[in-house]
Amino acid sequence: MRNHLYLSITLLAVLGWHAGAQAQVGTRQAPKLVVSITIDQLRSDYLETFATNYSAEGFKRILEEGAVFENASYPFIDPDRASAITTVVTGTTPFYHSITGQQWLDRSSLRPVNCTDDQLAVTTIGDELKMATDGAAKFFAFAPTQDLAFLSASHVSDGTEWIIPSKKNKTPINQDITAKALACVSEQKLGADDTPDLLCLSYDAGRSSDSYTQLDQAIGTLISTLEEQIGKEQLLVVLTSTGSYTSEKDEYTRYHIPTGQFDIKRTANLLNMYLGALWGQGQYIEACYKNQLFYNHQLLESKRISMTDIIQRSQEILCQLAGVKRVFSGLQLINGINSDQQKVRNSYHPQRCGDLLIEVAPGWHIQHEDTGYDKLSQLSTPSFPIIFYGAGIKATRVQTPVTTDRIAPTISKAIRIRAPNACTSEPLF
Repeated sequence: MRNHLYLSITLLAVLGWHAGAQAQVGTRQAPKLVVSITIDQLRSDYLETFATNYSAEGFKRILEEGAVFENASYPFIDPDRASAITTVVTGTTPFYHSITGQQWLDRSSLRPVNCTDDQLAVTTIGDELKMATDGAAKFFAFAPTQDLAFLSASHVSDGTEWIIPSKKNKTPINQDITAKALACVSEQKLGADDTPDLLCLSYDAGRSSDSYTQLDQAIGTLISTLEEQIGKEQLLVVLTSTGSYTSEKDEYTRYHIPTGQFDIKRTANLLNMYLGALWGQGQYIEACYKNQLFYNHQLLESKRISMTDIIQRSQEILCQLAGVKRVFSGLQLINGINSDQQKVRNSYHPQRCGDLLIEVAPGWHIQHEDTGYDKLSQLSTPSFPIIFYGAGIKATRVQTPVTTDRIAPTISKAIRIRAPNACTSEPLF
């Protein structure tokens, strides 16, 4: 009886402590300003290599005082800066947010479309913040390129600008972005009331010691100034990379590493000849783009050729070509996948990708002889971090791999709003 009484009292005490802790978290004020920083080309090995050049206010401060998730990646294949920034602000992948890259091929016109010529298919943290506050929250975006600015600004920003470097003064672009951001904070009084505001910034890391040093100075100036004006407890800074990198010099041939060239246009012509031998002459493949092939659906319908049949026949011949590892069909990616295909599916969008996606062997180049397109295939990518700083966050290091689609729900939780409408990922904390 005494044991039961002791256990009951202990249980009540634990539950009481838990409720008290939850209440304390619940009454804690949300940060007044969220600064989401996405850096193109940022990679952990360079970040560490050039560390001796950093000041105490920039990278050193957020790495030492922030929550650092050391092993971050994107949950889809081949991110570029457009698809990456969209995943950061939406908390989902191209399969849902629709931005498969800086450009894609329009199915109706068979012409390339720029990502800035269309809208996102889902909401972002900026959209949700505006709706949650009935428009009272302020939201601005600044970036070094139009696509980064446009996509991070989403549907409802109060202002966005991509900064063109000054040729006269040769001003470093990252310092220009910081200057614009701080001027905006001052003029628009961001973080001045209890309604959270949002500032989305994009920087460029480059690949040299000087570029990382300049980036460190720009971030240090930004954070130091904002802490003076708003306070560290009222400021939440989130920093990560686009996961996109300029390919290093290809020296595979020099060092006798297996490599080759896979030309997508020649492949389309070969497949047309093969399919013509099966079902009669015709332009069965009406377009090719990057690693994608597009069927002529009107021709297939007129010849009463099912998608299942032509996909099977196409895969059979394509998988015999040198350099080809796998051939995915959009139909299969939509209707049924296994865990090995998840990242491929996440990269795919039915209206903005081809009917067939060809994966070539690592070390091979996908090329298009007419457009000059050339991309080196590689499965491994340099690592990069996700860092949260300020707003009462305790310094910690997390080595468990995480994905960038968890950034948006983490920010949403911190400022107590609904996560973007296509986000199903869990917050990081």
